Amino acid sequence: MKTSIYLIFSLTLILFPNIVLAADSSSSKNNKKDFYECLRSDPSEPKKYCTSLPETRAKQPVKVQISIHLLDILDVDQSEHTWTVRSFLYASWKDQRLKYKIRDFDRLSKLVYRGDLANDQMLRMWHPNLTIPNQIEQRETENIEISISKFGIVHYKEVFVAKVRTNFNFRTFPFDKQTVTLEIEPFSETQKKVRLVPAVKKNGNTSIPPDLWNAGEFSVSFSDRPGARNQLSKETGLWLSPDGSQNFSLMTFSLELKRDYFNFLTTKLLVLYFFAFILWLNAGFASEEGSHKWPWELFLGIIFFSLEAQSMLPALPYITLYNVFVNLLYVYVLTDFVLWLVTERMRERKKSIVLMQRIKILGVGPSFLILSWGIIYWFVEYV
Repeated sequence: MKTSIYLIFSLTLILFPNIVLAADSSSSKNNKKDFYECLRSDPSEPKKYCTSLPETRAKQPVKVQISIHLLDILDVDQSEHTWTVRSFLYASWKDQRLKYKIRDFDRLSKLVYRGDLANDQMLRMWHPNLTIPNQIEQRETENIEISISKFGIVHYKEVFVAKVRTNFNFRTFPFDKQTVTLEIEPFSETQKKVRLVPAVKKNGNTSIPPDLWNAGEFSVSFSDRPGARNQLSKETGLWLSPDGSQNFSLMTFSLELKRDYFNFLTTKLLVLYFFAFILWLNAGFASEEGSHKWPWELFLGIIFFSLEAQSMLPALPYITLYNVFVNLLYVYVLTDFVLWLVTERMRERKKSIVLMQRIKILGVGPSFLILSWGIIYWFVEYV
């Protein structure tokens, strides 16, 4: 009996490690299967452990390298305060769950997904869900590519078109410079979880702006979006703390646009100066004999062209340099009209009008010219 018990005990000791080893091997295979499901599973039923936030050392935020290259400026709508831009977006991050052995993927050191395949892979895995918060319409994606290295490094590339709202300042119109912006941030992920950082690939601009604009310098800044904000989280309607402890990581692309004012000067402003010049000649070199008719046609032409030029801009709560110039022109016209009335009364009384002509030619006309150009210089330099 003791011999039988001893034999059973010995067999148990011999077989138990093999049983444990087989169980570990089976568990390892299951884990490996689950591990590859982040790359091969049905995109309509993504795994929760694949789409959750990647784990990092010491629970640091997931760093997402990002850069943007401006390809083309399709439109600048001054009335809507928007610009439509075509851009190339690059982002990169690391996810340990996407590591794989090349022998399991036909010796491929990099997995590349394009188009619909890329969209399917986006559903399988976590991604920062980069969004443009200052867009007024959902951006249109022209092309998308995702590549995943065997080390779990993800490279995301996208070409998109977006209509973006920005702040225009028309105070120095038509000599104004505008700074248009494009903001990018991870949707519903605070800076504590995801942080945007500059990528190795440099930002750039090869765009050609519309005819009325010239492109200036561009810059990229990384900052926080401060203040309370509604976040889509487990607690519906949760407002983030306003002390900045849960700010969003934000990338801002800024581009300076300079108005091509030469076109405006030759087609709009020069016409108004021409009308003022004719008014100056008509008033100053009138004959002393007989009644002299005041040129109402010139006044109507000034009104028409000044309003037509103003229609380029939206309704503004402040005055622009162009408004100041037009008002000066109206003052000049009104002054000329008052002097014309005085001159006509002098004609009726058969008094000499030489003094009045000198006032118009040597006083009012040059004063208007000097004052208008002085105000233009002051606006451009100091406002």
